[in-house]
Amino acid sequence: MKTIFISLLTAVTVYSQGWFVQTTFSPAQSLQTVRFYDQNTGYTTAPLYNGSNFNIHKTTNAGQNWSDQNSGYTSMRFMAIWMRHPDTVYMSGNDGVIIRTVNGGANWVTVNFESTLQLWGLFFTSQQTGYASGSTGRIMKTTNAGVNWSNLSSPTATSLNSIYFINENTGFISGYAIALKTTNAGTSWENMNAPSISGFENFREIFFFNENLGLYVSDAGRIGKTTNSGANWTLVNSGTTQSLFGVYFIDMNTGYACGNAGAIIRTTDGGDNWFPQTSPLNEILTDVWFTSPTTGYISNWSGKILKTTNGGITFVEPISSEIPNTYRLEQNYPNPFNPMTKLKFSIPLLRGVAEGRGVLLKIYNALGKEISTLVNEELNPGTYELSWDAADSPSGIYFYELRVGSFSQTKKMILLK
Repeated sequence: MKTIFISLLTAVTVYSQGWFVQTTFSPAQSLQTVRFYDQNTGYTTAPLYNGSNFNIHKTTNAGQNWSDQNSGYTSMRFMAIWMRHPDTVYMSGNDGVIIRTVNGGANWVTVNFESTLQLWGLFFTSQQTGYASGSTGRIMKTTNAGVNWSNLSSPTATSLNSIYFINENTGFISGYAIALKTTNAGTSWENMNAPSISGFENFREIFFFNENLGLYVSDAGRIGKTTNSGANWTLVNSGTTQSLFGVYFIDMNTGYACGNAGAIIRTTDGGDNWFPQTSPLNEILTDVWFTSPTTGYISNWSGKILKTTNGGITFVEPISSEIPNTYRLEQNYPNPFNPMTKLKFSIPLLRGVAEGRGVLLKIYNALGKEISTLVNEELNPGTYELSWDAADSPSGIYFYELRVGSFSQTKKMILLK
């Protein structure tokens, strides 16, 4: 939270960072997922780390630092993580591989291998009982803490992604144009007939609050919701057309989803309505996880971990009580800068939230590629000021553009490191 003093007696809050890039792995890695056991201990994975076996990364201090761990595989894409305890962790991925550690990652042991299989979903309902889902409709189960896995009867041959259980008997799986349900601990699975725009629509991740209420996120920003255990589904307005890959709910009301082109959306009414949050990246975001109502993490396809400590909310409030007569975008200060600079703009009229009607402030590089969206929200008339932290951007010329309805103005700034 930044505070600007405009007199000796008056202080006005002008900016509070929502999502920010906390970690950038080098070389860049395609991070598949991120999971935390508690507020400090978490894991993320990449297909390959610098040509070595160290493609698992662990933090014990809330993402401030990440240590590399040896999975034993040089080109393995681990796509699911399950943490039973800070020391007991499972991961699944290509070649039907499931690995396990019982000592916090000091050693990893392969407990399943099948070269033609890919395992994308992983979920444990107890210390001993767990499930995995993957390609060709495969559903697997262990009853001895992952030492042995057996195949369950599956009603489909299509790929299955995410798996989620609400108790020891009732679970759900999402996949390519299909959503499955079991009420007998996986002995049998039924198709819930979730609506699909095609046989190739990918229901990426599924989440259920209880036996009746649940949802999935999918391609083209589609979110399906059911209130009667999958007997009927409603497509809700996600506010985005970007494909969504990850979803996480803090409670019955507040949830987050992320996906292509830096899309981050939030709901506060159980998934009926979703609103965009400001993202520092215009890149693929693969997974989202929260460790508290305000602290969350997002993994990124180009090797970055995003973090928020205030629920992803970006506050922009006026620094003056005077109502401007015209739109105005002022020159950033300082300029040139390294790495922080301030941007100030004025709006005379109240506008809505959606792009084309809302207040948008975006940053582009010299090639015209969008770097960051600093503001995308409804703002009252006034003059505003916020900061841009370019610590993760290279030196060069950048442009920042203000758009409100039909008004548009762009200015140039220079980052010198």
